[in-house]
Amino acid sequence: MANDGTIRIHRSIAGSGAAFRVTFVPYDSDDQGVAGVRSFHEAQQVRAFLKTLGVSQDLIADALRQLAAGRSASLPNVSLSESAVKNAGLTTAAATAGGRR
Repeated sequence: MANDGTIRIHRSIAGSGAAFRVTFVPYDSDDQGVAGVRSFHEAQQVRAFLKTLGVSQDLIADALRQLAAGRSASLPNVSLSESAVKNAGLTTAAATAGGRR
């Protein structure tokens, strides 16, 4: 089963923590719960992570262009397998607490 949604990437400028935070927000989440977050220190780590999720090279390149132009990137209409979302730690709190509708 596929999960359709938006991958959001935010680059933090201040602080000593991870520079990039990646979230996946499924369209059927109704904005309930908190999306799982993965953190990375380098853009190349974000690229590799998106590749492991099965995101196309074109979308990865677009995300990195968006990050180079500003502090965030958004990749709408992404379809990820349920196992990819689970293995990547990007499940939402609502999905893990109560399942899908």
